[in-house]
Amino acid sequence: MVPLKFVCCLLIGAAANAGDAKKAQRDFEQGLRYEQAGKMQEAYWSFSQALAENPTDQAYLHRARAQVALNAPLKAIDDLSHASGMAPNNAEIFLLRGALYAKQGEKQKALDDLNKAIQLGATTSDAYSARGGVEELLGHHERAVEDYSAAIRQRLDDPEAWKGRGTALAAMGRYRDAIDDYDQSIRLNPNLAATYIERGFAYGQLGDFRRGIDDFDKVLRIDPGSGPSSGKALTLRGAAYAKLKDYDAAIADFTAALKIFPKDVYLYLARSSVYAAREEHESALADREEAVRLSPDSAEAHLARGGSYHQLGLHEKGLADRNEAIRLRPDMPEAWLARGSAYFLLHEYEKAAADLQQALKLRPDYAEARDVLAKTNAAMERTTVVTMPPAFPTRPVEPEPVRETVPAPAPAVTAAPVVVPALVSAPPPAPVRTPAIAAAPKKSDPNSADDHYKKGRDLLYQSKYAEAIAELTQAIELRRDLALAYNARGFTYHLMRDERRALADLDEAIRLNPKYVNAYHNRAVARKASGDAAGAAADLAKERDLSRP
Repeated sequence: MVPLKFVCCLLIGAAANAGDAKKAQRDFEQGLRYEQAGKMQEAYWSFSQALAENPTDQAYLHRARAQVALNAPLKAIDDLSHASGMAPNNAEIFLLRGALYAKQGEKQKALDDLNKAIQLGATTSDAYSARGGVEELLGHHERAVEDYSAAIRQRLDDPEAWKGRGTALAAMGRYRDAIDDYDQSIRLNPNLAATYIERGFAYGQLGDFRRGIDDFDKVLRIDPGSGPSSGKALTLRGAAYAKLKDYDAAIADFTAALKIFPKDVYLYLARSSVYAAREEHESALADREEAVRLSPDSAEAHLARGGSYHQLGLHEKGLADRNEAIRLRPDMPEAWLARGSAYFLLHEYEKAAADLQQALKLRPDYAEARDVLAKTNAAMERTTVVTMPPAFPTRPVEPEPVRETVPAPAPAVTAAPVVVPALVSAPPPAPVRTPAIAAAPKKSDPNSADDHYKKGRDLLYQSKYAEAIAELTQAIELRRDLALAYNARGFTYHLMRDERRALADLDEAIRLNPKYVNAYHNRAVARKASGDAAGAAADLAKERDLSRP
């Protein structure tokens, strides 16, 4: 016979549990009322009280919803994990947790949950759109298109589904199809700035920069402030203006975007490319130095800065940057091409050939590298071996200009790498063939014209222009026929913005050596700086004529 005391305890316990369950239900229902009224903090407290009294999957699910509204996604995921254990066939739980995983960057976990939700019957437009977004993040573009198409079939009036499919199509290179989807999304919601950004980018990829600019203008009307949408629109519009060679507008947009994204390395590199296209090389260098400061491990930033250094005649610094770019990204063919091109202009043909061959090994279809390698091989074939040193050095002081390109529009979240095009030009004439007469080596005279020329050139590389002028003047006084010294001094005067003296020296260098390719180039630059556009064009034409193999 069961003792009476034990029976009483069971009855008291059962009554207490029944009371707790009823209170838990009241608290849960109160939480639902708060949730419907948008009072999420009060809803959270009510659901928490219900869970303390009687844990249920629905209480966990609704508290998770409150936590999402209160910006506590990790706590919400924890609650949903409890709920999924208690109700493993509830599609709503997996759908919400999958969406939260996606926002946390847990792409595979998100995909697993969304697959589970759809398998359990969550075949709504939202479910397919959510899974399509995760597939797109994983790079599964075709699967993303399939999911967004399913979402569109479920609900034709959802602008987000049309936009999502457009983004997946654009990632596959199907820009015209993407634009059709963006058009439909915009018809359904003409105030969605992100859709105009995506459509403007797609137009840019098709080369229709004017329509792209129109879309970016619309973004700036919708969001005229300093938010991310405005920053992206300014960035892409600046790139479109640059492609149209409207450099003033491009620089204005990049500068405005930098006020929104002051630490964006891509923006500094993009603006620097426009400065370089306008031959404002000091401004380009300043932007590239800032890019290196912000991202010292960026091979692209070092590569771009190296191009500016070479353009300004600072070859040692330029080569150092290209060496660093190769160290940081030995798999980057653009870095090998850039250094090989620099070696080509410095007439170090064996080093140039080695670098260019490496660029082609990394990218066999690299047409630009193949072209410079062909010129390098031709230059090596023209170079003759002499047993006596030439009467004066044949290597020019400064390189020919970096012919830089303006970046094509790219998505703001994925900045595209900036590549400094090759320094391409033909070498000066081959050294004069001398008889093979054995001669004893002579001790170098520290006061010779050659020594002063070499010292002047080294000082020029160090940006010590006044000292370089003094040494080069000494060289000229000792040898009035030293064309290289006139060329080097003329280039130094140009860097000092003394174009009158620069032109006088470069005229003399060309008089002494009418086939001096580098002197024609330097005189073209000096003439342009002095306002003589016609003279600059004539010199560049002569440079091209002499550079032909």
